Amino acid sequence: MNKSIVILALLLSACAGFGIFKHKPQIYADKFTGNHASLASCVINKLRSDTRWVISGLGYEVRRYPDIDATEVYAYSLGTLPGMYARTLPTNPDAVGIYAEPVPKVRNYVGSPYTGPNYSFLLMIKRTDDESVRATLRGDEYEGSIAWENLKACSSSSS
Repeated sequence: MNKSIVILALLLSACAGFGIFKHKPQIYADKFTGNHASLASCVINKLRSDTRWVISGLGYEVRRYPDIDATEVYAYSLGTLPGMYARTLPTNPDAVGIYAEPVPKVRNYVGSPYTGPNYSFLLMIKRTDDESVRATLRGDEYEGSIAWENLKACSSSSS
C-alpha cells in the first residue's frame, strides 16, 4: 500500500510540469514595412502553400492584441496542435482536413509566461509607426528560418 502511494506521488509530481513550456530562444528580429495583421496572414498563406510537408503541415494559432497593436503567430507541428486529434490529423488517410484560415483570438496583451503546447516557432509582429512593424521570431531554426524568409517576401511585396 505504501509503495503505491509513493509511486502515485512521484507520478503526480512528475506530471505537474507538463504543458508548461518556456519560450524558445529568439533567432530573428528586424523592422519591416507593412501592417502586422496582413503580414501575419501573408506568412501563414505562404507557409501553407510550401511544398515541404514539414512546413505545409504546420498548424497555426493567431492572437491579435489591439491594446499594443500586435499579432502573434504560433506554429505547431502536426501532433502538438491544440484541438488536433488522430481523426483530424492530416497524416491519417481517413482524416478530415481543416484547412481554413485560422481565426485570430483577440485579447489584451498580458506578457505572462507561455503555458501552451510546444510550438515550432512564435512570430510576434508589432506596429512601431504608421508604416512599419518590428518582428521577432523565436523557435526552431529550420521552421523559423523559412517563416522569416516568407516574412521578408511578404514585406517586400506589400511596399
